[in-house]
This record gives sequence, C-alpha cells and structure tokens, in this order.
Amino acid sequence: MINVCHIVNLITGKADGIYTHLKMIFTLSDKERFQHYLIFQGGEKIEKELSEMGIKVLVSNSLKKKISIKAFKDIYMFIKKNDISIIHTHLIKPYAIAGLLNIFLRKKFIFNYHGLFLSNNIYYGAFEKIVYRLIHFIINLLGTVNAVLVPSRRSKELLMKETHLFPVPTVYYNGYNIQSNNSQNSSVVEKIQEIKKGGIIIAMVARLQIQKRIDRAIDIFKTIHLLKKNIFLLIFGDGELKQKLIEQAKVSGIESKIIFFDYVTNLISYYSYFDILLFTSEWEGTPLSMFEAMANKVPMVAPDVGGFKEIIEENNCGIIYAPGNMRDAEEKLSKLIEDNNLRKELGESGRMAVEKKYNAHNFIRQIENVYLNLYK
Repeated sequence: MINVCHIVNLITGKADGIYTHLKMIFTLSDKERFQHYLIFQGGEKIEKELSEMGIKVLVSNSLKKKISIKAFKDIYMFIKKNDISIIHTHLIKPYAIAGLLNIFLRKKFIFNYHGLFLSNNIYYGAFEKIVYRLIHFIINLLGTVNAVLVPSRRSKELLMKETHLFPVPTVYYNGYNIQSNNSQNSSVVEKIQEIKKGGIIIAMVARLQIQKRIDRAIDIFKTIHLLKKNIFLLIFGDGELKQKLIEQAKVSGIESKIIFFDYVTNLISYYSYFDILLFTSEWEGTPLSMFEAMANKVPMVAPDVGGFKEIIEENNCGIIYAPGNMRDAEEKLSKLIEDNNLRKELGESGRMAVEKKYNAHNFIRQIENVYLNLYK
C-alpha cells in the first residue's frame, strides 16, 4: 500500500478547482494500491465530505497564518504517524512548508502546479516572494522534490520559464466522469428555464475572486447587449467580490439581464440549459468547468491563458481570444451567439473529446503512473 498525503490551503469546497481535483483522485484511485490523506486549513463542509469518503484528515488551522511553527510540527507528526510514502503538495505555502520538512523526512515529494507560482502571484507581497524564492532554492538545492505535475503543456512552458530549479514537469490533463445525474433544485431549474425562454444563456462558473476577472465579463456583456437584446449572463459562484460585481451590474443599466446564482450544489446537472460558457480569467491551469462544459456539449469562449488554447483549439470545442483584449472577446462571443450551427458543432466535438481523451479513467491513470514511477 502506498500512502499519499496531499497538503493544500485556501480550499473552501465551493467551486474550488483544486478541491474537485482532489476529490477525483480520492474517489477514482485504486484503493487496493493507494491510501490518500489530506492536510488542510479546515472547513466543516470539506471535513464532512472527506469523512464520508473515508479519507483521514488533519486540520491545521496554522495553515491560515503567514508564518507558523505549529504548522511545521503538525505536518511533521502527521506524516511520521501515518507512515506517508508520498507527499503531494498543492499551492505555494504547502509546498514551502512540506518541502523544508522533507529535508529531514526524505519522502517522495510532488509539487502540483495549478497555474500560478511566484512571479505573477498577486497573493504575496515583495518580501514574501523573496522568502519563498529562498525556500524554493534551498528545497531544490537539497534535492527534496522528486516530481512536478502541471495541468497543460502551456503550464509546463510557463513554469519552466519562471524557474529551472524543478525537475522537468510532467503534463497531465484533468478529466470528467460522464454519468447521468438528475439531482436538481426545482426552484433553480424553474428560474433558469424562465430565463432561457427569453433567449441565449451565457454562463460563467467560478469563484468570484480577482483571478477570474468577472468584471471583464460584465463589461463584455454590456457591449454585446447593445446589439443583441436576447442574451443573458448567468454567474454561478460566490466569493469576496460578489457585492462589488453586483454593484457593477447595476451601474451597467442591464442588471435584469445579469443574474447571480451564488454557489449552486451539483451545478453540473444544469449545464444542459447553457448555450455558451464564458471565461475571462487572468490565469488558469485547466479549469474543471471546461471539461464539464465539453461533456455537456456546451461550447466555450476563453482567453489564451493556461491550457485553454491547447484543449479548445485541438479539439474544436470553442473559440479563443487574446488575453485582456476585450474587443477580441466581444467579437468571438458575438460570433458564437449568432451561429447556432457552430455552437452545435463545437459542442459535439467537446463531448467526443471528453469521451475519448479527457475522461476520468485517463486522468487517474496519469496521476497513479506518477506515483508508481517514483518507486521504480
């Protein structure tokens, strides 16, 4: 049995791509070969779900702090007590803490890149970045990192351009487990169905935080709405920017066409009502909502960041626009709104790609192969 301990912070259990990624590993992994554990900052919803999955969890509230000796102690003791074979870290702080500890633990160690490292990281100030860069240098100088995972070829290019200290990253692709799921909230369904009677639904599925740049989506929609009245923008998710975005929608003068749904459980069961999925992210790895859209035949309009381009263009399941170029985004979105046949064509291509390539079986096989290769 190979014991794998994942370490992560900042997950909430609400539209978290990393948490969804982890749940896929926990539920799909071969339980006769791998036992998974999780160390994170805590959260009642996540703790309950993981308990039901049989995943042993260490809640370390110290991960919420910038610097905490207790976090080092908690993680060290948990790894020793549970005879962990592989430490699989996600995000910068867990990587730094566990990487330093692994100088002494000497376990197999993985860093999982999810689209952001240090150079353009808006969550850390200049001094913090200097500290993390020093830690990054020490960790790799002493050879404690055995493997690096990246969710796209583009992510590999970006990470290698930023740092040459890591081992050459291994590319994997997130996937989606296609299965029927009819669990829906009747009031949500009725509201969406009523909206759909009025025209085309452009959906966004994201945490309402700066990375996702929902403010740009509202501006794009405002411009397009001047020419196309029968469109609606539905925003699914919550976050710290929610009230600010609601105010922006009100100022736009078309708040009746921009509907906020907060966090909706089992959102995948509502994709069939969407005509287009829109992304305006500043950066990404490969968001799981992209594969959810593909599985449900929903074409996408997305910026050329992260893995969007290589997935969307290679599989003909959407349209890419230049990052930060709102005029280009407006033109691409308008094209898809106007062409129902194109939407169907792109949607069908996306579904086929998920069935053949970006499925749950291929995803977990990639991850498990990395684990097994560490023991060759």
